Amino acid sequence: MMRQCSVTSRVCTVLLCLAVIGVAEGGFLDWFRSNKNKGHDVCRVEFEVLDPQGLRLWTAQKPQMKGFGVELFINPVHGRKQQPCNVCRNTTEITHGKFFLQDESVIVKSGDILEYVIITDNGKTVQRHKPRKLIVDDFLIKPKGRCACPPGTVTPATPTQTAQQVYEDPTAEIALLERILERVSKKCAEGTMSNYLFLQTDRVDGPADDLKKIVLNYFQQRDALKPLAGSILSAEDGSDGIVFRVANIIDKLKILELARQDNDILDYDKLTAIGDMDIRASFDDE
Repeated sequence: MMRQCSVTSRVCTVLLCLAVIGVAEGGFLDWFRSNKNKGHDVCRVEFEVLDPQGLRLWTAQKPQMKGFGVELFINPVHGRKQQPCNVCRNTTEITHGKFFLQDESVIVKSGDILEYVIITDNGKTVQRHKPRKLIVDDFLIKPKGRCACPPGTVTPATPTQTAQQVYEDPTAEIALLERILERVSKKCAEGTMSNYLFLQTDRVDGPADDLKKIVLNYFQQRDALKPLAGSILSAEDGSDGIVFRVANIIDKLKILELARQDNDILDYDKLTAIGDMDIRASFDDE
């Protein structure tokens, strides 16, 4: 009887060990961690600069997100230890499925650079997300008192529709060229122009060839940018993203126009103008 109990005990022990190993191989710890982090995914953050003063931003609520906040700096000077936050706000209120934040007193102008950190709250933990940048363009500026937020019943234009309009509709292509010429005239007036761009991305480590592939993959995944993928010459690691060089200034301006809806690609000239590390000299001439 004792021997049978001993055998049974060993069998139970073996089964328990197998169960523990199976749970470990199934990623129990990863599951546990991810369960704590649910509710921190963020949709794209939309911005509106109000004229003559004020700033409004909003994002759609993701599942399990209970709160949304932002720490925003206007034209930050890197290397300065203490810089006051220009807009520091948070909310738990949801309106039409969105979190809205607004500051009535801040003054933002066309050409300003906004560096911001999104903060999310899932009711259990608070998470600070990686800093991102936005260069204020004229199309972001709206008269105060009028909200240009798209109603929930309206579906905004998709990147595919934008690409079709630009490459199939002559009128849209003419409008694109007019905007490019306007950018060229402004650049000439400023006296600075290069063929460098900046892609905001979480993945910035690895050799230059890998970084170039990341940029190429980004272009290939977007119909509007896909025809310009061949213009990418080289890429280097930059602060919070990848600095990449394109064949010529016209291609650069086309990319800026076609990519401005996502706010992932920025003009590297404007970033270096406010004190970011300028790594353009590290690129090898081809």
